[in-house]
Formats: sequence, C-alpha cells, structure tokens
Amino acid sequence: MIYLIQSTIMNQPFIAHKLIQCCFLFILAYAIGSCAPSRIVRPMDKGQKSLSAHVGGPMIDDSKNIIPVPLSSIMYAQGVSDKITGFASIHATSLYYGVVQTDMGFCTHLYYNEEIKLGFSATPVLNMAFDTWVGYFKLWPQLDLNVYWELEPDKSFIYLGIENWFELSKYKAHEQLQKNHWLVNAHLGFTYVRNKWDYTLETKYLVPYLESRPNVVDYKGINGNGALGLYISFTRKF
Repeated sequence: MIYLIQSTIMNQPFIAHKLIQCCFLFILAYAIGSCAPSRIVRPMDKGQKSLSAHVGGPMIDDSKNIIPVPLSSIMYAQGVSDKITGFASIHATSLYYGVVQTDMGFCTHLYYNEEIKLGFSATPVLNMAFDTWVGYFKLWPQLDLNVYWELEPDKSFIYLGIENWFELSKYKAHEQLQKNHWLVNAHLGFTYVRNKWDYTLETKYLVPYLESRPNVVDYKGINGNGALGLYISFTRKF
C-alpha cells in the first residue's frame, strides 16, 4: 500500500494535478493491500539466480468490469545458501509516477518434511519509498509466514500464508490519527516450475477485517470488507 502517494496527493495540490492524469493513481493512493505478490516462498538453491516480473493488485469495479489494479514490479533474487534466498525489487508503476519504491529482504527455511514434501518458510521484508517530487521518504517492515507443498515430479508447488505489514507512522494524511499499525493479508498461490521458467498465480484477501466502503474506488471484498487481489508472476532462472 502506498501511503506515501496518498500523502502527496492529499497535501500537494500541484502534484495532485499532475498525477490525476491517470485514474488508477487514486487506486494507488488508497490501496488497502500490498502492491506486490508474495516474493520468495520456497528458498532457492545456493548460487541460483532469478529475475521476476509481476503484475496485479486489489480487485476493483471500474463500472464496466471487475479487474485487478495493474500494479507492476521487477525483482532479482539469489540463493545465499540452500536455506536462505535474498531479493530486492523495484516497483515500475510507482516509478512511472515519480515514486521510487522497493522491497528487499530474504526468505529463510524453517522446516521441511521430506516424506510429504511439505515446507515452512519465513520472509522478513523492508519496504521503502521515496517521493522524488517533494523528497518524502517512508518505510514499512513486513513479515510473511508461508507453508508450501511440493508436487512431483517437477516440484511445482501450492502455497498459502499470512503477510504482516507494519505501519510505523502515527498519522495519516490530513494529520489524522493512524489507527491500524498492524495489517494482515492472507494469500494462496500456485507456482508452475519448469527448467528455466516459473509461472505463479496468486490470490490475496487483503485486510479482511477492515471495511473497504465507502472509498475512492469500489474494492471487491466479501460483505464490504477488505479486497480480493489477483497477481501473476513470471520468473526466469539462471
């Protein structure tokens, strides 16, 4: 979620006039879920490298169709060891509108059952954003906890998990008190593994305990709470 852009739009009229050229900037400003899918769920082999492209976001009703917000990012990852994989990304959509946004962290192996091919992992992440218009900087810690089940023979896998996003700021835009400092999203996905390429489809239920209406856009959640998200990822391994 890009509170940085929200603050910029709400407090800088001349910048808001520039950004209003594209309607989904308002979606970025008020997004109630994360801007990217789960990063690394299963640690890579030591020394292995990969480059991934991602697109997707919360589902909204644009008055004609129900579609995911086309947020996008590019990520590089590398296996530090067989149990730890480091990664860093750049958010292309935010960058196009003058906000340099990245998330970086690592995925670490917690447990793996060889007999049933079931594994657990944790992914601590640091999200950062810098507004090139006014020089405003923010960061958000994040912790993902995942369980994955490998499918033979190619080790494609199904995974599910919980994303914990921590808002450190005391105030929102207009000096409103920030009441939600711990935001939780649930996700479920499938990664189709090939020799050089991986393909991932992920769905999220973003902050299901918070009301999503009324809002600037019509988020599609369940009974007016949260928002469902859809993400697609393409990964090239080296």
